[in-house]
Amino acid sequence: MTEHEIAEILKSIDKKLSALVAIHTHRLLVETPDLAKPRPRSVDRLLHDAGLSQQEIANVLGKTTQAVGQVLKKG
Repeated sequence: MTEHEIAEILKSIDKKLSALVAIHTHRLLVETPDLAKPRPRSVDRLLHDAGLSQQEIANVLGKTTQAVGQVLKKG
């Protein structure tokens, strides 16, 4: 395995871990409203903000890439 391949694998792992942390943090904020009130946003946006591509989000959520793109365009 080349250094480039290893770097790409590590980037992929980092994005997925970021997504998990974002989802978990959002869930905690929703469950404990006395700490902070999270801004309303979709899971699609949450995953996108964590660094996942539209294709990765579609795979995770079982949606088409086009459906994810439409949600992200709405804001």
